Amino acid sequence: MLVSIFLAALALFAWLTPPAHAEGAPTRRFALVIGANDGGAGRVRLRYASRDAEGFAEVISRLGGVAPEDLSLLADPAPATLDAALADLTARLEAAAGARRELLVFYSGHADEQGLLFGGARLPYTTLRARVQALPADVRITIVDACASGALIRAKGGRRAPPFLLDRASSVRGVAYLASASADEAAQESDRIQASFFSHALLTGLQGAADISGDQVVTLNEAYQFAFRETLARTEGSQLGAQHPSYDMQLMGSGDVVLTDLRRTSAGLALADDLGGRLFVRDADERLVAELHKPAGQPISLGLPPGAYQVRLDATDGAHLAGQIDVPEGAAVQLTRADLHAVARLATVGRGGPAGAASASGEAGAGGVSAEAAPPRVPFGVSVVPGLSTDQGEAVRKVSLNVLIGESRGVEAVEVSGLGADI
Repeated sequence: MLVSIFLAALALFAWLTPPAHAEGAPTRRFALVIGANDGGAGRVRLRYASRDAEGFAEVISRLGGVAPEDLSLLADPAPATLDAALADLTARLEAAAGARRELLVFYSGHADEQGLLFGGARLPYTTLRARVQALPADVRITIVDACASGALIRAKGGRRAPPFLLDRASSVRGVAYLASASADEAAQESDRIQASFFSHALLTGLQGAADISGDQVVTLNEAYQFAFRETLARTEGSQLGAQHPSYDMQLMGSGDVVLTDLRRTSAGLALADDLGGRLFVRDADERLVAELHKPAGQPISLGLPPGAYQVRLDATDGAHLAGQIDVPEGAAVQLTRADLHAVARLATVGRGGPAGAASASGEAGAGGVSAEAAPPRVPFGVSVVPGLSTDQGEAVRKVSLNVLIGESRGVEAVEVSGLGADI
């Protein structure tokens, strides 16, 4: 109880204390980035949380102005490791008191309705918020990509705020929280993109896809809006259902916080006006580094590391195009439709579909989980032999009665069979 009161007092003091730096002081940015695949006993081990964290660290180092000495990247930390990292971060922030201090905290991993889960322990959302607000920085932005992370937004002391104006003023101070899902939703990851949907969308946006104003910088508001749209679009048809990112802004002053500056990169890929549709960019190791809906007539620039990239476009006119482009050091290369050539779509068969039923799609269903929708569920079904049943074997049954050989998509409770079952 005393610890909670002390943390709350520190948070209030940090909120009310005016910035110590003078107007026009240089900005110094710090980042604490955490990836936790291990959520403890009884939790499925994640595959891509650490990769999400590594990707975020790379982008904010390359485009976000975070120097190597001001970046802490933790993989599956124990609670004591996180405590030590926060103590070190506090000391670094205090030592930079003459500058405008901006802090980014990123977490990808397990969580529930009460807090973050890592290292066999739980960090309650109320404690997380208090510890972040107590850090001596002018701006503190916390991004949580985890199941039920929207509960962070509803934690005591939080309030919802509308999107703010896009401005370049540097008078903004306060805290902002971004969550990858609402309080009762799962945060989903995908083998196809080898990342979580939210982190993948956020990183694509930070590399330039979210720059709707075309001014070569990506603001907090632009990044959130892009991540929200892309995450929702890619999870609407998933088996776990749509995922709705959420936010809580407690920022004072006019303007918006710039997260990344594309002018900082030594290389770039400019997507021309004549490209329109779903665009996929993979690096030389075939990792998907960017995926976005590219509106025709709107140029977009991506700040990418130098290298060779494979580009695929599912154009709005139905064409399926692909090509390779080299992005050299110190140059911004423009990609036009003429640089791509028509390719055949990959023929696939939906799981559970009838024999011979193929689709001409190179992608899994929306959300990247599977090309099929979840099968219907029925309380009771009867089968004589495969092909002769009450539901043609296309449903998951609560109770299944099989006269000879049963046929269904699954049984949730009880099955009685004469000879066997085909599930």
